[in-house]
Amino acid sequence: MTTPKEANIISFHELKEEWQKEALSNLDEYAEEAVYLEPDESHSPKEHILKDLTECMPYKGDHEGFKYNASIGISNNSGMLLNISDDGETAAYIYV
Repeated sequence: MTTPKEANIISFHELKEEWQKEALSNLDEYAEEAVYLEPDESHSPKEHILKDLTECMPYKGDHEGFKYNASIGISNNSGMLLNISDDGETAAYIYV
């Protein structure tokens, strides 16, 4: 099984300024309404992608032992599977 990564789920206003600019660039007027996976401290918008949950769909399943309750399509043949906590505060995720 792929080792899942974990992140807090945060609002636009909890993002650092550099990530808020990236969110606005990506989502325009919808950026402030969206929620995001908190970027790693070592990541920067110049080199990494800000993961928003605007296209996250509820979908339960199991992929190689990773139980998930949501998914995001990335391309025709890739996606992200997420296990969002019951309180909506954190998520474990893998890419497939």
